[in-house]
Parts: sequence; C-alpha cells; structure tokens
Amino acid sequence: MKTLSIRWKLSLFFAAAVAAILVVFGIVLILITRQQLLNRTDAALREELREILLEAGLHQSVHDFQTAAQIRFYHHDIYDFVVIDSSNSIVFVSAGLNPERGLELAKNPVNGTIAYTTNAVSEGDAIRSVESTFNSDFGTLRVFAVTSLQPLLAELQTLEVVATALLPIALVIAVAVGYFLAGRAFAPVTSICIAANSITIDSLNRRIVVPNPHDELGALAETLNSLIARLDQAVAEIKRFTADASHELRTPLAALKLEAELALRAERSPRQYQAALGVIVDEANRLCLLADQLLNLSREDAGIADRMQERVPIHAILSDLIHQLQPMAFDRSISLKADDPEECEVMGCDIRLRQVFMNLIENALKFTKPNGSVWVRCKCLNGTVVCSVQDTGPGIAAVHLPHIFNRFYRADVSRSYEAGGAGLGLSITQRIVIAHGGTVEVKSEVATGTTVTVTLPSLQFCESPERNGGRAGVSPLELSETAG
Repeated sequence: MKTLSIRWKLSLFFAAAVAAILVVFGIVLILITRQQLLNRTDAALREELREILLEAGLHQSVHDFQTAAQIRFYHHDIYDFVVIDSSNSIVFVSAGLNPERGLELAKNPVNGTIAYTTNAVSEGDAIRSVESTFNSDFGTLRVFAVTSLQPLLAELQTLEVVATALLPIALVIAVAVGYFLAGRAFAPVTSICIAANSITIDSLNRRIVVPNPHDELGALAETLNSLIARLDQAVAEIKRFTADASHELRTPLAALKLEAELALRAERSPRQYQAALGVIVDEANRLCLLADQLLNLSREDAGIADRMQERVPIHAILSDLIHQLQPMAFDRSISLKADDPEECEVMGCDIRLRQVFMNLIENALKFTKPNGSVWVRCKCLNGTVVCSVQDTGPGIAAVHLPHIFNRFYRADVSRSYEAGGAGLGLSITQRIVIAHGGTVEVKSEVATGTTVTVTLPSLQFCESPERNGGRAGVSPLELSETAG
C-alpha cells in the first residue's frame, strides 16, 4: 500500500489542526453569542417589568390599574405581561398570552425578588419571562414580563449555518495553504536530492550547497557533505592503494619476466640457470609475501580476520621470537637483547600477536646498521601490557612519522625495497593491535634510533585478586572506570 508523502501528511495535519481550532472557536463563539443575546433580552425584560411595576404603584385600586394597564400594556411591541394576585387570580394579561398560559407561569415558585425562567411553548419555540413580587395598595402581586426567544434562536441558527458552511471552505483553504507551505519548506530537500543524485564516483569533489547551515535542513546538507567528503577520501585511498599495489606487484613480475627472458635467449651453463632460478624464486617469494600481506589487510578491513579469544602469554612469544631471530641478528652483526620480560598475558589471537612482534623486531634488525643494538622489553603496568622494540638505526624524520602506518608508505624507498619490504608491515601491525583493544606508538630521532611501543589490555592484571583488591575477573575497562 502506497503511503502519503510527507508533504501531504503535513498538509493534512495542518488542515486537521485548523479544523479543530475552527470547531472550538465556533462553539465558543456560539455560546458567547447566545449568552450575550440572552443578557440583552433579560435587560429589555427587566426594563419592561420596571415600567409595569411603576404603573401598579400609581394606582390604589385594582380597577384603576386594570384600566391603565389595558391602555399601555395590552399591545406592547414584542412583550407580554401577566399580573396575578395573592389568590392566584388573573389581574391583567396582555393580548399575546391567554389566562391559562399566565397561570402556568405562576406555577413556578418565586426564588427571589426578580427571577428569570425559560419555558418551551412548542417545538422550536420558547419564551423568556422575568418575575417580581410587588406589594401594591390593593394587595401583593406577582408580575411577569414575557417575550419570545424566536428572534434569538433565529440569530443563533443563522450563526451556526454560517459556521457550518465556512468550515469545509476553511478546510480546503487550509489544505491548499499547508501544501504550499510544505512545498516551500521542502524545496531545499528537493535541491539536496538533485545535488546528491548528480554526484557520482567521478565527481566526489562536488558538494551540496548549504543555504542556511543553522536550520535542520542545513544540518542535513552538512552531514551529507561530510559523508561525501569521507567517501571522496576513501575512494582516493582505494585508488592510491590500487596504484601502489599494482606498482609493488609490477616490480617483481618485471624481474621475473626479465630473468626468464634472459635465460631463454641463449644456451647457458647449469650455474647460470641456477642463478636465474634463484632470482626467480626470490621474486616469487616477494610476490607471495606481498599477496599474504594484502590478504591480511583485506581480511582486517572486511572484519573477517580470525578473532580467537584465548590466553596469550606475551612474554613467551617475545622469548620465542628473540631466539628465532638471533641468527638474523648474528648475520647482520647486531646485538639482539631483551630485558627479563615479566609474565604478562592478554586475551586474543596468538598467531596474529606473534605477527605483530615479528614485524617490529624484523624491521628493527633490517634498518639497524652493523654493530648496532636492538632491545626488546615487556612489562605489566596499570592493567596493561607494555612492550617496546628499540633500535639504534638511522631513525625516522619527524615529517614521516604521521604517515608511517599508511599502506605502502616508505620513509626511504630505496632502503625499504632493498630490505624486501612493501610498506605494509606497520599498517598490518596497527590493525592487529587495534583489533585487540590496544595502541601502537612510534618515537624516533634521526641518527639516534626508533622505539615502537605496543600497549595491550592485561589479562593477568585483571584476574589477579591481589592487584584488584580481592576482585577477580575484572576487565580493564571496569578497572579504569573504578579508578576514575
């Protein structure tokens, strides 16, 4: 089922609100008008009653009063009168009323000096009467002044008809005005949609015009512009990543092709063939390493990397890697040393964390000059495991430090390529550390050396009752919140 557009919904809501206001206003207006007309009728009746009471006070006998009242009040515009004595006998009745109707008025009890009553005469007709008790020279009298409410009811009916007739007209006007105002209000939305639809992958540098950044639609346009900017940056990174990956793949492939072509051009000795095959194997290994690194990055970006949750002894990993890389350090005449690591455990994946420290130690060995040193340290500190790899290499200039975790970035292209790197190791390292809830920082000075520090949440610290004040199984997050 197709739903109404927001523009039509707002128009109908506006019309419904106007209708509700008009109905309430109409009811209040009719009630106020009725009360005002009734007050005006009562004031006129009170004036007529005062006149006949004055007439009754001028005479000392019933006969004189009847004679005078017959002349003045028997035919008196729209008003009629009834005068009844203490024995409920008719003293005077005007032409518009018969004695029986006058006696019916006298059946109502007297509630005060002046009392107003409304009596139905027939369907759609009623009369309004005002009564007063008067002590005349010829006895106590009950005097009534009466008038028909038909003119008042006619005026109210006319007002109701007009209000009823104007309501649908007002609703139509309200819908039209609401539709127009909603269109004006949503005009920027249409502009935003047109501008957003015109932006393609090739025109991400374009932005949506923001006429008023301080209203809601301006905030929406600013949000879309921010989204487009992030997409532009992401696409630029993808393009750069693709270009860099293509370049990295192209170099070993070109070497493979060149070496194979040279081997096929002429007959060569077995030793020459072996040398050519050795070059081919080296370049193939470089391609395999690059492919593995690209696969790891793709898995990290897609969020499908192995996320095993197991107890990982960091001190054991570092000890194994130092023992494993000692031959490499010996070949390069580098002193690979480690302080006695504290027994620290984290929750994560053993293979991926091993890859992190393998990358860091290998980088330190590759870029450290002969007779240099590489130190590996590990300690538990405030609920975290802090591991550092420090070398005495050439260091990294400050201008390169903000970019060293970017993919395919090299501070020294020639040295990196000679060392067999593609510029992906630190990027992979950072992604793995972040996936384990940690951080990685690099401090370096040119001609002094580089220190890479990895900080991970400590499982051993969190599960130690002595260190947690007797609370076992507390996470680092809970502990930090408690300390805060």
